[in-house]
Amino acid sequence: MNKLQSPLYTIDPHIYCSGTILINDIPVIDWYGEETKSGGYLGGIDINNVLLQSGKYKVVGKMFPRNGMKTLTEDEALLIEFFCADADPRIWKSSKYKFHPKIESPWDGLSENINYPYFEIATEIEVELPFVLDGWQNSVDLSKLDKKFLKEKVFEYYRQIHIVLKEHNATKFLELSKEKQRLQEQAFYFTQERKQSFQQSLITLFNQNLELEPLNENELKLEFMGYGKLVRLMKVDGSHPLQFKSPNIKEQSNIELEIKLHLRTAEKGLSII
Repeated sequence: MNKLQSPLYTIDPHIYCSGTILINDIPVIDWYGEETKSGGYLGGIDINNVLLQSGKYKVVGKMFPRNGMKTLTEDEALLIEFFCADADPRIWKSSKYKFHPKIESPWDGLSENINYPYFEIATEIEVELPFVLDGWQNSVDLSKLDKKFLKEKVFEYYRQIHIVLKEHNATKFLELSKEKQRLQEQAFYFTQERKQSFQQSLITLFNQNLELEPLNENELKLEFMGYGKLVRLMKVDGSHPLQFKSPNIKEQSNIELEIKLHLRTAEKGLSII
């Protein structure tokens, strides 16, 4: 195991299909919609914030057909590499190493003779972190609650967020997101300067006064994560329901805001984490 002072764990996925990658039963990337029609997703994703503490965690890569396709073909592929480095930018590059073997779909492609509507790759990783974050480990198991009642409560919370976004009220949104911010600041070892930079980037986004996509309850489905401790709403096409419209759709897609909710106690109610 590593002996880095501030270990930062990262996955590097190559997604040539539609799909989701989950760690600790939390989606860290959802890749769906028009963008999946050609090409793929490449880019490192920091994962300390979904690990929460040292231990062993399951990693699952879910492959689905590209947008407009009904099955996976021999041309679709998914690969995940695993890296760790010290979060200190001065030594990040020199300290980086692979902490787990890569996993991938069959190297020569899925069989052209089988119509796969879905394919999955999985492994278990072990990490060592210098903290135990107060996340959702001890929150209420939402999967045991009445689904219809829960969806109504979750949609009501999303509607409140939607109003805040429509008003471009960055201060209020930061207040609603303070649990998530605190967790991310600890997970990624944010300096005071980095905290301020993160908040300023959000304020800059809100100050663009971008138009907001409407929130239609009939287009949304309830999803459980974190082994029942987390919940979110997703559109049936796999995209996030809270989206700022792109100022130039030809150059960039809509800006999606990813929201996860938990219930620390019934008295405190749902909150963003």
